[in-house]
Formats: sequence, structure tokens, C-alpha cells
Amino acid sequence: MSKHMNWIFAVSLAAVVAGCATYPTVTSQTVIVAGVGPVEVEQLNVEVVDVMPAERMVVVRQGSRSWAVLVPELFGDLQNIRAGDRVEIRRVEGVVLSARRARKGAKPGIVYTEAVSGPPFQNLPDKYVVRSLTLTARFESFDPATGIVNYVGPAGPRTHQVVDPDIKMDLRRLKRGDMVELTFAEGFHFQKN
Repeated sequence: MSKHMNWIFAVSLAAVVAGCATYPTVTSQTVIVAGVGPVEVEQLNVEVVDVMPAERMVVVRQGSRSWAVLVPELFGDLQNIRAGDRVEIRRVEGVVLSARRARKGAKPGIVYTEAVSGPPFQNLPDKYVVRSLTLTARFESFDPATGIVNYVGPAGPRTHQVVDPDIKMDLRRLKRGDMVELTFAEGFHFQKN
């Protein structure tokens, strides 16, 4: 695993679990991705505040907001991450792979799984890493005519277009306020400033 892979995973985890009271500042642009269509590339700049390799914890900051991120062992050790490092993260959400009602008492959060392969991101530059994530969020609404689902997750309110007919049927069964687990394919990369 590249020494920079730790950066990618630790900081991208941090970018999306920034707490519900104050959301991170994110800028975006639209690109065309083969197999997906127009998607938003989100860009987030953060500073590494502290690294605790033994606890697998990284603390990052944007402005006055800082938050801790627990980094799973799958992503390697944290020896190459240093306090004071600045990182620019770019993320692209791809297709929704599944949608289901979350377990009772679930809170907004994100769980990353191993890197995924396949065509969803075949037009992204080589520096992007593709993986899947399951987002636990509060369901707001779904418009079957447009395929747009609205939800509020750890990084705030979001919308996403759903094209799979089975997933659309699953979303139609949900009520506003229900907690939902949405699984996405995601592409991302980072650049140390």
C-alpha cells in the first residue's frame, strides 16, 4: 500500500464525519463519469491536528471545527501522517448500490468497505481510489418522477439521483424521518498542499 494511502483514507473519512451541528466547507464542480453521468466532485481542505497511531485515531480541523476519525486497520498504519499537514480532498459519489431502513436507534454515520472495482468510475483520473461506503442518514423525501432522494447525513443535507428500479421501490417504502442506510460507490483522491 502506498505511503499516501493512509492520507487518503484518514482524511476522506474525516471529511464526511464532521458532525451534524457545523458542517465542513465544501466546494464542488460537475464532471461526467462513464456509467454514472454528471456527478459532483466535492473538494474539502483540512489540516491534520493530531495523530494517534496506537489508537488508530486522526484529528483534523477546518476553521475552528475539529473532529476525530477512527481509521480501520484495513487502511494501514498512520506513520506517514503528521500534525500540521494540509490536505485537499476530492470525492465523487457514484451510483447508489442499495437502500434499506436502518436498525432502530441508528445515528448518522459512515462505514467504508474495501476498494471496489468495475466500470462506475472508468473516466476518473488514475489518482482516484474507488471504494464503497454505507451512509446512515435521516430520510427526507424521494421523488419517483425524478429519482431524487433527499437525506441528512453526517456531512449535512444531500441529494442523490437513483436510477435502479429496485432501489426506487425500496425508497418509496420509507417515511420522512426514517433512518436509512444508503450504500454508494465512491471515488476520491487527495493532494498534499
